[in-house]
Amino acid sequence: MKKYFYTDGTNKFGPFTFEELKGKNISRETLVWFQDLNDWKPAGEVPELSELFIHTPPPLKKGSTNRDIYKTQPPKTWLLESILATLFCCLPFGIAGIVNAAKVESRFYAGDIEGAERASQEAGKWTMVSFWVGIIIGVIYVIITLISAVS
Repeated sequence: MKKYFYTDGTNKFGPFTFEELKGKNISRETLVWFQDLNDWKPAGEVPELSELFIHTPPPLKKGSTNRDIYKTQPPKTWLLESILATLFCCLPFGIAGIVNAAKVESRFYAGDIEGAERASQEAGKWTMVSFWVGIIIGVIYVIITLISAVS
């Protein structure tokens, strides 16, 4: 019966029978060795160990087309900015910003990365619109007040 060894890069473990190796939760990248091998090999490259990985998806490569898989934090929510813009600038547009800001984290943690990014962009857009409309209205108010005070 064949005896297998594996390593975590520092320590080597074994010997194990094939059945014992199944319980060790090794990955395709785990280096293994047995008597017929000349050198350590990734377990995924050893045909007789392929049964260990039948229900395991292949590893993701760094150059994967889905860049969002590696994200660990949700996009910017704009919630604080939206609330402040609503209170001090322009209520209707600020509310649109708050609604979109509230969707960012819930979509992200539900796995909808693209939806979270869209909600973040929309929240940012409506927050900026609210801010600038509030500034423009404030400037117009000051001008009208000055004109009425002078006349």
